[in-house]
Amino acid sequence: MWSILYLVILALTCVNCKFDNADDVSIDLDLENRRSNDDKIRFVTANRRRGHPEKPGLRIRNEHQILLIDPKTNLRIRGGNATDTKNFPYMAAIIINGRLWCAGTIVDVNWVVTAAHCLNYVLSVSPLKSLGQFVKVRVGSARPHEGGSLLDVAGAVRHPKFEEEPVPHADVALLKLSENLEFNIHVNLIKIYEGVREPFAQSFIVVTGWGATRGSDTTFREHTPDLMTARLKVRSQHYCMDAYQLVNGFQFTADFFCASLRNGTRDACLFDAGAPAVQQNRLMGIMSFGPERCGHEYQPAVFVKAFYFRDFVKATISSYKTTGELIEAIQQVDSRKPSSHLHEGIMPMRDKALWDFAPDRNHD
Repeated sequence: MWSILYLVILALTCVNCKFDNADDVSIDLDLENRRSNDDKIRFVTANRRRGHPEKPGLRIRNEHQILLIDPKTNLRIRGGNATDTKNFPYMAAIIINGRLWCAGTIVDVNWVVTAAHCLNYVLSVSPLKSLGQFVKVRVGSARPHEGGSLLDVAGAVRHPKFEEEPVPHADVALLKLSENLEFNIHVNLIKIYEGVREPFAQSFIVVTGWGATRGSDTTFREHTPDLMTARLKVRSQHYCMDAYQLVNGFQFTADFFCASLRNGTRDACLFDAGAPAVQQNRLMGIMSFGPERCGHEYQPAVFVKAFYFRDFVKATISSYKTTGELIEAIQQVDSRKPSSHLHEGIMPMRDKALWDFAPDRNHD
């Protein structure tokens, strides 16, 4: 009798029970009535019983966020720990118009990989040939605006399948530096994972960047002065799909994986777009987007898998060994494309190799 009553109460309380793994079970409760007026979390399961599912919000670093800076906040990776480039020598800070915009990863002596959507703002206001006037990369320093080396960006190559709407797809870009890096204990590359498996669910990745630690609302726009790192748990594809199923038009496809901690205390956030996800000293993915509020318990940060972009990285680096070759190819594309569409994507198309890397393409 009591067991039946317990099951009835549980059924009335539980909006959606999600089972990520046998040792990792959660129950989503109807929290609508417990939210304060200023709580901007959009719960995935809120109002589902009433037939009015809310769309979970997303945070994507783009040109509009610069207008929302709150200088009174102190933001960094949520729940992370301060670190330095001696521990993470592959880290790079992407600086646009003098502001920290995104994180990046050194993958070659003069190439940095980041999220493609990080370039949207500068490409909408700057001619491609003068990219270096607006985009800089700082390496060898835990502080994005001091120390280490600050280098100009000679050119940018975005994944040819990059799409921004409704959320980024193939969200990967390469920045070619104006000069070669001098590797040392604070500056070095990281190798991209060569296997075919994704990071296993319930394993852990290390994410490094300059995102938010407290407040965690998207209206906060100031980064921490120090490099931060956090250890996140990789979630199953089913968990990720369920977490983002209400995002209009978004399908959680095989080229993504997601990671978080169950209690929402850690998450890659805001300025961490483009940040590396590392496991066993290999680059496993690049942070693309996350929930509207950093550290959302049931909407983890989303990463592009290394398997999806590593051939693009290899083909681009091998095709454009010198800055002159890249600039020439960019100018050819620029001359064929109306200037008003520069922001739609940069992809030097001179070399067929750059179009022969995607996992779903047939190779000759």
